[in-house]
Amino acid sequence: MLIKILLGVVALAVGIWLGLPGRFEQSTDEIELLMSRGGSKRRKVKRHFIAIDRFRKDERASDRRREEGRRRFRTAVSESDPKD
Repeated sequence: MLIKILLGVVALAVGIWLGLPGRFEQSTDEIELLMSRGGSKRRKVKRHFIAIDRFRKDERASDRRREEGRRRFRTAVSESDPKD
């Protein structure tokens, strides 16, 4: 029983250690140099066909987001208005 408790404590300590943020090792001069060069060019993602694609709708994600944007902020007026 004591071994299980010790293993649990060790597992918790390792989990916390792995969850810590990484160390910041760049100097401000290196960051400024990289930022002065400008951003990198964005690459287009290559689409790969997989078997489950047969069951998906042929709807683009941009179309879904556009439709959600129309429905997002609908408000309704209450029937019992407290101003009366």
